[in-house]
Amino acid sequence: MSNHLTLELMTPQGYLADSIQAIWYASAHSQGEQWLACDGATGLVFPVTGEVLLDDKPLAAPYAMQETSTQASKVTFSYDAQFCGIRFNPTVLSELKRNAHPLLAEQSLCEIAEGLQDNASLEAFVAFISRHFTDNKNINHSNRHSKHLIRYLIELTPLETAYQLAPLSQRQLERQVKEQCGVTPKYFERIYRVKLAKQAIKVNPEMSFADIALDCGFTDQPHLIKEFKAIMHITPAKYRKLLKDSQTKQTKLILR
Repeated sequence: MSNHLTLELMTPQGYLADSIQAIWYASAHSQGEQWLACDGATGLVFPVTGEVLLDDKPLAAPYAMQETSTQASKVTFSYDAQFCGIRFNPTVLSELKRNAHPLLAEQSLCEIAEGLQDNASLEAFVAFISRHFTDNKNINHSNRHSKHLIRYLIELTPLETAYQLAPLSQRQLERQVKEQCGVTPKYFERIYRVKLAKQAIKVNPEMSFADIALDCGFTDQPHLIKEFKAIMHITPAKYRKLLKDSQTKQTKLILR
């Protein structure tokens, strides 16, 4: 995640993957901050030890709910911080709430937080969560059409094409996605186009921004820069510099 943190990440499989895209655990080596990418999803964060702030607001125990991510968020942490979280798939949190899923019960979340105080590890965290997902009977999947549309957008299918591939009308899909996620399908398209550009900068550090803009579906380089800054709170050039600076620090540590 950064030179300040060790991040352990688990990508769920099976029925758990229907609701959760990632379960993670972070331990800080020193005081620092990290920008979290925007993904249009929701989550839960459990501060375990130390001090953790999200967008300069302290995360108080036992847990904090993360609403739909529409822009990059800054997480700040103390040198002894440990914190972990769940990242739901887009549209899922509203469905879990609507069906009173046992994971979201106050007692369940507090029990998870208490369990982490006794056993702070990714393995224990996954076990605590899994107890509440023994099957999918608590979810009626009324969000399946909006999930399919968002999956197309994640795969960078053009929005108009994604609408045509879905079984509902454009107006119905727009209403469903807005109700379930708090943002429009158009905004999801923007988020994932920027995510693709972010990945391209990371994988091809010498590639020109004009070429990245073309490959990632932006009209031109200024469009890329404008969208990237609006969603990531940083310009593509600054992001590339941060990546290079991080790699330089890691190389110096290896050579010592």
